[in-house]
Amino acid sequence: MKSEDTLYEILEVSPHASASVIKAAYRCLAQCNHPDKNAGADAASQRLARINHAYSVLSDPDKRRRYDQMMALHGNLNDRRGSGMAAAGSARPIAADRQVSRAFVFRPLD
Repeated sequence: MKSEDTLYEILEVSPHASASVIKAAYRCLAQCNHPDKNAGADAASQRLARINHAYSVLSDPDKRRRYDQMMALHGNLNDRRGSGMAAAGSARPIAADRQVSRAFVFRPLD
């Protein structure tokens, strides 16, 4: 993960995601990256700290609005939904060619 990832990329959601989707993504990522489940992995605790920070901002409507405004000013808020996807009609399952590290995966919108 790059240090310049947006909070949306950290939670692996679209900038247009609803509050319920953000909450579900947070709960899934927090559970999978919890230090108790990844004993001895310092990267897991650092990742969990970033996930917690992203959720604290995106779960509060006022903080999220200010964050979105700041990102829009810097031109860093991109909706990557559908980028790099195959043409419509030739979609393949998301986990067909790669391992998925968590039990729940958000699938791209068509």
